[in-house]
Amino acid sequence: MKKITIIGLALFIFSSGLLAQKMNNIKTDLFSPFIRTGVLKYERVLNENSSLQIGFFYTGIHPRDTETTLNGYGITPEYRIYLSETPAPSGTYLAPNIRYMSLTGHDPTVDQEATLTSVSLALNLGKQVLLKDVILIDAWVGPLYAFRSVDDPTGEVNIGIPDASGFGLRIGLAIGFAF
Repeated sequence: MKKITIIGLALFIFSSGLLAQKMNNIKTDLFSPFIRTGVLKYERVLNENSSLQIGFFYTGIHPRDTETTLNGYGITPEYRIYLSETPAPSGTYLAPNIRYMSLTGHDPTVDQEATLTSVSLALNLGKQVLLKDVILIDAWVGPLYAFRSVDDPTGEVNIGIPDASGFGLRIGLAIGFAF
């Protein structure tokens, strides 16, 4: 009787498509190691047309034309709306998102620190491809508006990033695996 119950349950799961659709994936940005940044993203499929993704990063970069070292972290939650006929997590998507970032810059030339805080709103258009039901390739581009502030008590730290709020572009390429 146990064997029949297990076989029946397995057939039900396969026939309902629960195992056919990959519900989770983990990714990292392909180019982030070149700028000394570690990125990890987790996406959870909600249904055939949408998913939630949350991304984390930690960085230790040296902006151009400065001696400053920027260390800090960021978090980016996003909601993805899949526009193609293939079920999520494959296909073309729109992804409104928000990013919070906090970076501390240390300028050795004046031996001082400053903090850059940024909150940005973005709308990405992307395409995610699932290869062999395991490997994910995710590419996106979209406009953003960043609200930035710099806390520099001395006014002497060159952080190498504009402290003015304004428009920008978010572009990326990630690779990962689905399960």
